[in-house]
Amino acid sequence: MPRVVNISTLVLFLACQVLNGQFSNMHYDPLNRIATQDYYLAQAVNAIQTAQPDKAIRILKKNRTPSKKYFESFYLYGLAYKQKGDYKKAIHYFSKAAHDNSNSLPAFFERGNCYMAQKLFGQAVFDFNKVIAIDSTFLPAYNNRAYARIRNFGEAVHPTRQLQMARRDLQKVLSLNENAENEKKHIYYFNLGMLDLYLSEYLAAKQNFDISIANDSSFAKAFYFRGLSNFLRKAYHEAADDFIIAEQLGYTTVNTPEFLKVIDMIKAYYDSLAN
Repeated sequence: MPRVVNISTLVLFLACQVLNGQFSNMHYDPLNRIATQDYYLAQAVNAIQTAQPDKAIRILKKNRTPSKKYFESFYLYGLAYKQKGDYKKAIHYFSKAAHDNSNSLPAFFERGNCYMAQKLFGQAVFDFNKVIAIDSTFLPAYNNRAYARIRNFGEAVHPTRQLQMARRDLQKVLSLNENAENEKKHIYYFNLGMLDLYLSEYLAAKQNFDISIANDSSFAKAFYFRGLSNFLRKAYHEAADDFIIAEQLGYTTVNTPEFLKVIDMIKAYYDSLAN
């Protein structure tokens, strides 16, 4: 069966390339811990909420009151620059906010997200560590730290220890959510499935994608990667069904036709042996 083996190996290589970057990052409302009656800061908050970062920056620059030196002011500058996509300046202001308030969870969390946007994954892990030290129940930090760990060691060959640490982060999230309804639960299980795929634990990956799909039956990406899990554990018929459902739900990659083609070739090969 040399031809099928060679093509399967190629598809497996392509699949591993697809895995990188598919892990879902988590966000929260960055303004939900900002409560201020200060005129300038309140106006800046409103501008950020309405996606007007330049207006927010102009308001903050006009401020000549003592609040211009409050850590909330630096934090709002950071949010505005992050909204503009200027991550270098955003990091600068989040750092000033964190310096002024070493227990400012949002400043460290948002700076970590900016580091990830700049692909500075080691620094991001450091910030998420700090967030978890401040609040060990803040779930997005565990999720994003897992993502940063994967990306930080993504160029290494089988970075097993880091991936296992990332998986422990997600298991912590799920243990904290065990008895709670959570609209993001399907994403956590999806991410856990992605980690199992990285670790070549295909049945475990499939089972986590099962739970993700049970929590959101319209989550097309989960069907696709469950299909990949099934393909890699040689459950080809199940894989084909999942790839087709993912496609029907609007999620395809350039590899989808190749997977289906290989599945057809494998089926044809085994049919020929039976004859």
